[in-house]
Amino acid sequence: MTLTLMKPNETAHEAAFAEAMSRLAGGVAVVTCSRDGRPWGTTVTAVASVSADPPTVLVSLGSTASSADAIAATGRFGISILEQRQQTVARYCSLPGAPKFLEPFTRETRSESPMVSRALAHLDCELVEQLEVADHTVFFGRVRDARSARSGSPLLYFHRDYHRLAAQHTRRDSRGVRP
Repeated sequence: MTLTLMKPNETAHEAAFAEAMSRLAGGVAVVTCSRDGRPWGTTVTAVASVSADPPTVLVSLGSTASSADAIAATGRFGISILEQRQQTVARYCSLPGAPKFLEPFTRETRSESPMVSRALAHLDCELVEQLEVADHTVFFGRVRDARSARSGSPLLYFHRDYHRLAAQHTRRDSRGVRP
C-alpha cells in the first residue's frame, strides 16, 4: 500500500475521505435534546470522552442540524449509547431532513435530557463550550448524571452499516477451566 502526502493547502477529496472514515468502526449513540418542549434525537458516532475530572464529553453535529440549534438554545443535551438491538432507533434518528421526535423511544427519568429506553448508558450533559469547525459544531458537555445498564452489548457502525460485536469464544480445557 502506498500513501501519498499532500501539499499543506490541499485537502482530501470528499468521497475519498468519506470512504476512508467509513472504515473506522464506532459505537452508535443518540444525542438527545428538547425541541419545542418535546424529546428530539439524532444518531451519531462522533462522541468522545474529553476528561474524567471533571467528567466532560464532546459530540460533533452538523451546524445546520435542528439538534445543534436546540442544544445551543437550551444549553443541555444527552447521549444515549445504543444497545445492539436498537437499530430501529438508530435508523429513525438518522433520517435526513425528517422530524426526529423521540416519544416512542424514550422514558421518563430524573435527567434533564431525554433518555432512550433500554440504552446501554446515558449521559446527561450541560453545555460548557461549543466550537465551529468547517460545517460542524463540536459541543463540549459537563456530565451531570451518568447511568449504565447492568448488561448488554453495543451497537456499532462500520462501512456504512450497523453491526454487533462478534460472540466472544474463550478456550477451556477438558475440565471447563480457562487457561
